[in-house]
Amino acid sequence: MDKKILELALEALELRKASIDAEITTLRSQIAGRSRTVAAAPPARAGRSKKRGPKSRAAKKAQSERMKAYWAKKRADSEKKQGK
Repeated sequence: MDKKILELALEALELRKASIDAEITTLRSQIAGRSRTVAAAPPARAGRSKKRGPKSRAAKKAQSERMKAYWAKKRADSEKKQGK
């Protein structure tokens, strides 16, 4: 069982390494296309580089319900202001 755990840990690390290598390649290609002064500046949105995966049906429904409630409240507030 210990061998299986180690194999799984190794596989996870290799996947993370592949992802990091891809990001390094992307950054290097971006740096190569710019002048040195621009490349030295930190990217404006460095924390948002990960793409999100697809949402589950339940997550989509929950978001839909939240947005419907949000817009219903906005409409009600707008009607109150117009009624004054």
